Amino acid sequence: MQEAFGTFHIIYLVVTKTLIIVGAILAAKYCKTQKSKQILLFTVAATLLTVFIWNRISHAVVGKDARQLLPYSYCAMTSLLLSICTMVFYKNRNHPVFHCLFYIGLIGPIAAVIFPENILGVDSQIFAHRTISFFMHHSLLWLLSILLIVTKEFKPDWRKVHYFMLGLCVYIAFGLFQLQALNMEYSMEINKPFIADSILTWYFVGVVMALPLVLFIAVCYEYSPRIYEICRKRLLTDSNSKV
Repeated sequence: MQEAFGTFHIIYLVVTKTLIIVGAILAAKYCKTQKSKQILLFTVAATLLTVFIWNRISHAVVGKDARQLLPYSYCAMTSLLLSICTMVFYKNRNHPVFHCLFYIGLIGPIAAVIFPENILGVDSQIFAHRTISFFMHHSLLWLLSILLIVTKEFKPDWRKVHYFMLGLCVYIAFGLFQLQALNMEYSMEINKPFIADSILTWYFVGVVMALPLVLFIAVCYEYSPRIYEICRKRLLTDSNSKV
């Protein structure tokens, strides 16, 4: 049986994270024209959508439940929406919808790696279809989110973080529909306990932790270049005064 953070899991994480970092560096260095950016983002988005569909079909087949064709987690919903929106809104990737999807796509895959439930109990020397597709669509979602920043097609803005909260409301509304109408347990982590036998659910804890983190990311993106420039000028001034 496979185990979380077992040999195959760690190998996969090392390889994919290395490829993501290298891919982001190469994109920043060589994707300078608008055409090259569009080709790169469209290709990654289309690949993400394909892997997501593969993941949903594999879940439905293994679970013998057609309801599992629907996305019922934050990452699954974001993989679907962000891939489509990246291809559709190719002229305006600072559209309000990205100010929700981007942050979930950046934070969600990290949480999925820390709590990789889909790998537990897989009876195979290599990942099963639903497991490898699970990890692949999370990795591609993370890559696409990073590339949106690297190519400067999307610019985080702390003044637009309210779109993140509005987007979460849409996610929760869809999750409640799945819970009540389709009887899909733990949809959007609404009823899933963070701490057993307590009022703390993943939904509650996630929102409490995510909002400050989203604000931090947006503020850092906007002000870190200015802080860097101020520090650089001050260091140059101090070195010149010493001379």
